Amino acid sequence: MEEKPTLYGSYGYRFSDPMLQSLAQIWSLGWDEQTSSLYDWDGTNRRDTGKYIFQYTISGKGCIEIDGLTHELTPGQGFIVNIPGDYRYYLPDDSERWEFIYLTLYGDVVEKYWNDIQKEIGHIIHFQPDSEPVLYLLNLFEMAASQQIANAHQASGYAYQFTMKLFTYCSNLEKRLSQWPEAIVEASMYAMNHYGEEIGPDEMAASSGMSRYHFTRQFKQYTNQTPIQYLTDIRIKKAKELLLNTKYSSEDIAVLIGYKNANYFNKVFKKVTGTSPGKYRSSTNLSL
Repeated sequence: MEEKPTLYGSYGYRFSDPMLQSLAQIWSLGWDEQTSSLYDWDGTNRRDTGKYIFQYTISGKGCIEIDGLTHELTPGQGFIVNIPGDYRYYLPDDSERWEFIYLTLYGDVVEKYWNDIQKEIGHIIHFQPDSEPVLYLLNLFEMAASQQIANAHQASGYAYQFTMKLFTYCSNLEKRLSQWPEAIVEASMYAMNHYGEEIGPDEMAASSGMSRYHFTRQFKQYTNQTPIQYLTDIRIKKAKELLLNTKYSSEDIAVLIGYKNANYFNKVFKKVTGTSPGKYRSSTNLSL
C-alpha cells in the first residue's frame, strides 16, 4: 500500500506553453502552518507580478489588512488578492499559529474572474468546509503531493476548473441563509483533515471547544447531520474515489479512511450505498 502524502508541503510549477499561460495556469500551491511573526507579506513589494492568490484558513488565526480595514482570518475564512496589490497578510501577535492551504494562479481567465469576484463579493469570503472550492483544492493538493500534476495542459485544466468553482460558489453566496459558527467550522475541518485516523464525535467535539452534548446539538442544527453521519459521509466519498481510481483492496481502503478493518468498512459502505465495495467498483467500471 502506498503512503499518504505528507500533510504540509509547497509545490511550484513553471510550465512554458504561452497559450495556456494566457488562459489559466498554476504557479504554486501548498499547505502550510506558520508560528512566527516573521510571516508577513506586503502586496506592494511582491516581485511575482501578474499572479492571483487564494488562501483558506484551516485552523488557528491570521490577519489581512486591505481597503483600510483589518480582517481576522479564522477557520472557514478565505481571501483572494492580486499581485501586486495594496494589502498585507500576516500572523498577528495574538495568534500562536495559522494553518492554511493556498493556490496561486495566473492567466487572463483567472484575472477576469478574480476581479469580478472582488467587485461583487470583496476580498474576504466565508466557505463551508464541504464547499466545492475547498474540496477541490484539498484534492488538488493531494495530487500535487503525489506528483500527479505532470504537464501544462493538465495543470491549466485544474486552474480553470478551480476558478469556475470559486466563481460559481461566490455567485451563489447571497442565496445562503446563514453561515456556520466558527466552532462548527473547526469541527468540520478537523473531520476532513483527520478522517484517515480513528476519530469520532468525541474528537470532533474537542476540536470545537464544546462539550460533547452541546456540540452534537449545535452540529445537527447547522449541518442537518449528526457528527458521525458527517464523518461517515466524508469517509465513504473518499472510499468511492479510491475504489474507482486505484487498485487498493478493501483492507487498504479501510485503513486509509480510518476504519479498523475491512469487515467494518464493508458493513458501513453497504449500509450507506446499498451495495458492497466490490460490487460498486465492478458495476461502476462496467458503466464507464
